[in-house]
Amino acid sequence: MNYIIRGLDELRTAILIGVPIYIVFFFIMYILKKRKKVSWKCVPEMFFCVYSVLLIKLVGILSLKFSFNGIKSFNLIPFVGSSFIPVLLNFILFVPYGFLLPIVFNSCKWNWGKILCIGALTSFIIEILQLFGGRYAELDDFIINTLGALSGYILYAGLLELQKNRKKAVGILLSMTIAVIACFWGIFLISDHSEELPDGFAAVENMVSEIRIYCNGESRAAALNSEVYHCFRIQMSNCGGHLLELKDTLENEVINDTDCFIEILFTQPQNIYFENAESFFISNADRVIYNSNENILYWGNSNYQYYVDYTKLDTELEEHKSEILEQYKYLQEMIRQSFE
Repeated sequence: MNYIIRGLDELRTAILIGVPIYIVFFFIMYILKKRKKVSWKCVPEMFFCVYSVLLIKLVGILSLKFSFNGIKSFNLIPFVGSSFIPVLLNFILFVPYGFLLPIVFNSCKWNWGKILCIGALTSFIIEILQLFGGRYAELDDFIINTLGALSGYILYAGLLELQKNRKKAVGILLSMTIAVIACFWGIFLISDHSEELPDGFAAVENMVSEIRIYCNGESRAAALNSEVYHCFRIQMSNCGGHLLELKDTLENEVINDTDCFIEILFTQPQNIYFENAESFFISNADRVIYNSNENILYWGNSNYQYYVDYTKLDTELEEHKSEILEQYKYLQEMIRQSFE
């Protein structure tokens, strides 16, 4: 359900960004006399523009922090132990790619081979960017994305064939459906079916009453589906290898006028557990606040009584400390940008 909610939210953002981009593109083409009037061709072009923005946002290209250390984060064993739902959603995400390409760029002569190559190249570029951008690159993503693009083209070709030979078109669409079902049945058999329980702050989101961000003495509200909160939640859950030593807060006021903070208030005290940190959990907290400059997380009941320092790392991560802290600056930058 979280995947669907996030997808719908990103789709709304993609529409708000993609439609104006296409309108600007259309007027430029009109001024250059490449377009004479609004026609039916504008509809698939606008869809493709919105889809391109959605694809970029969902694969997280704009949020990548490039480093050669990211090359360690990959998986070359496809589908074994993978979660079935994300694999299925990746397939669905790339179906419009193969479907829209021959409609938008109809001056090209398309066939399944070209779509296969373009789909594979696009997916390969995405995985390479994720490989060096601190994300997890997987061979199964490359395979299933390519399959999604190819299926989209076959769907387009089958629907186009309906105008000429209905029997042949039904055969094409039926063959593709059977092949896709067989493929996903095989993936389902070898994938991981264990329930993926919410971790960290994701597990208590239904108890959040308010989110506030602070910067240079200013304060404003933030939404639960905002990029700032999403970044905070992910950063807190990626705590494996951190020496999260619980300490008492001696300060009466943890907020200052120079640093950036994000504060979460709950309707009632919560216990928050993190899968990557067996010995660390937040207990009986009706509020938490994170100093993104100092990378310190405070929490307590009625006020702030405890804190942990996210800059303390074990020996294995210590050699990558500068890179980890550099990635942590992204949340600080997002908070600052929210006040610009």
